[in-house]
Amino acid sequence: MPEEAPAPLRIAVIGFDHWYAAIPFARRVAADPAARLVALVDRDPARTAHVAHLTGCTRTSTDPATVLSDPEVDAIACFTSVDQNPELCVAAARAGKHIVSVKPLALTLADADRVVAEVERAGIVFVPSESRHTSPLALRLRELLDSGRLGEPRAGTFAMDSGLPSAWPGSTEGPGWWADPARTAGGAWIDHAVYQIDRAQALFRSPVAHVTGTVGNLVHPGLPVEDYGHAVFTLESGAVVTVEDTWIAPPGTSSTRALVVGSEGAVQYSTATGTLGFAPKGGEWAFSRLPDDTFDTLDVLLAAVREGMAPRSTVRTARQTLATCLAFYAAVRG
Repeated sequence: MPEEAPAPLRIAVIGFDHWYAAIPFARRVAADPAARLVALVDRDPARTAHVAHLTGCTRTSTDPATVLSDPEVDAIACFTSVDQNPELCVAAARAGKHIVSVKPLALTLADADRVVAEVERAGIVFVPSESRHTSPLALRLRELLDSGRLGEPRAGTFAMDSGLPSAWPGSTEGPGWWADPARTAGGAWIDHAVYQIDRAQALFRSPVAHVTGTVGNLVHPGLPVEDYGHAVFTLESGAVVTVEDTWIAPPGTSSTRALVVGSEGAVQYSTATGTLGFAPKGGEWAFSRLPDDTFDTLDVLLAAVREGMAPRSTVRTARQTLATCLAFYAAVRG
């Protein structure tokens, strides 16, 4: 007889502060037969009602405790502002629930260490939302690296330019918590640098030895956090990686680009042109359509819980990403 399919993984979403990630994640869970969206939690009932309408999830609450203590919930996805995340992750781990975490996982390394300790003590799966290792683009980059066609990575440039984030879809109230120094470790730079640092760690596989750079407010001088940041990381391998992220693009626009130069070849990609380019040593650039770089957090969570496939980025990876970000801010702020 055919094996019975495992029961869907029961997931609750806590918080819609980081709605850019939370709403797509909730919709993916609702549409995936391997998962079940069992609850939506946010301090603002209007926000949960909005997402409930999009997903068909009928259980909503303003109290995270209702799902953290519920044995019918297998995993939580926490997309609150960063300051609230550590306590929720600690509570989820103590309750034995798997976690998808907002990025970065904490404001401080002390809080991150608390999360690491509880996650490892509980033995649960922790998926950082800044990690993308199974998207078509990530797999293509990994194939180029593992095949030796790039050789030894020597330099990398990662950049993203966008306008100011919105507190909620369609809102005209400004960036909300993204620009509140009490709720986030920084502004434009850390907003997307976490994704790029996670990717650079996977490609270069070498710890950071030294960091320098600059931050500023080039377009939004009254903003309490930076709208521009540019970091230069020298790795222990001798490679140099730069990470530039901004909120200075025209409203409603964004673009992401990267270049990795190795001893045997180079690869570059751009969302503005929709292309992926590769140049072998002594050869010319050849361009193809840019593979999708879709968020894979749900896929990674399901594979880890149901098939025992360990995520490439773990709670310790998230802690290291935060440490790298905080080291940059310490270097530029003095």
